[in-house]
Amino acid sequence: MTDSIQQSEKNSLTGRLKELLTDISPFIDNASEDRKLKLLSVLDDLRKTNRRKHYRKPCSITVNYSTWGDAFKGLVKDISAGGIFILSIETDMVFSVGQEIIVNFPNHTKKQPIELPGKVAWTVPKGIGVKFKAKDQNLEAIIESL
Repeated sequence: MTDSIQQSEKNSLTGRLKELLTDISPFIDNASEDRKLKLLSVLDDLRKTNRRKHYRKPCSITVNYSTWGDAFKGLVKDISAGGIFILSIETDMVFSVGQEIIVNFPNHTKKQPIELPGKVAWTVPKGIGVKFKAKDQNLEAIIESL
């Protein structure tokens, strides 16, 4: 498909969605409380799934990471240009939100590994979410190659 056809279809889809949203207003006004709650739940779920700024790619890549002079090994479960989720495989250390961290993982497009500074954004019992501090211009291309 050419770019202009794809753009036209996108505009048409967007227009149709906006039209449908306008058309369902009477349905919402006349719906039972139960139906309104169900619709609200579906829309909330949709909003939550699309709140991320960057596409997350599921993966399974060994990663080395360090903080406060200690080094660890883990498994990247998903990655985006904004950060990664690391499943801890060698430590039961408890990490703190905001804690500085350096991640280091293989770069299949070059011989040198990727090393990125980040901060712990959230934690779960066996893993951490890391938000990258610096924007690596090549990271999205690297992610695509994984």
